[in-house]
Amino acid sequence: MKIFTLIVLLILSTKAFSEELKKSTDDSLAYILSTMSVLYKSTGYPIVELIQSWEQISECGGTWQSCPNARLFITSSMGDLYETPLLYELPKAKGWRFIHAAETEHELVLTLFTTLQHANVSAQSRKEWPFKKYTLRVSKYDGTITVEK
Repeated sequence: MKIFTLIVLLILSTKAFSEELKKSTDDSLAYILSTMSVLYKSTGYPIVELIQSWEQISECGGTWQSCPNARLFITSSMGDLYETPLLYELPKAKGWRFIHAAETEHELVLTLFTTLQHANVSAQSRKEWPFKKYTLRVSKYDGTITVEK
């Protein structure tokens, strides 16, 4: 009987502290957060992160054009209290790959390529796919970013 009473009290106390969460209706944010991956994070200042996320969860249909797009977000901050980080986004691509980081006296230089790592793309379509190289120059003074294509 003591065990039964203890179990009932445990169930009742759990229900007293539980609360149903409200579901977000922001589908875009749901895709960003559920598919994101950090491709690069700086170890010093400015604090920079390259975050890839997918526009949708889907497959390719044979051509590279049918593949889902990836978004690349870049956040930059000098690490100051109460500072709102800077947020940038490169043009959408079929995927992103971080290649290299280098520091100069005045900037952090990041190199990226667009990629086509999807399955279900024909060999002919892969040959037609135009990859791009991007070089990001992040100021060590204010965290602003310029891009070279």
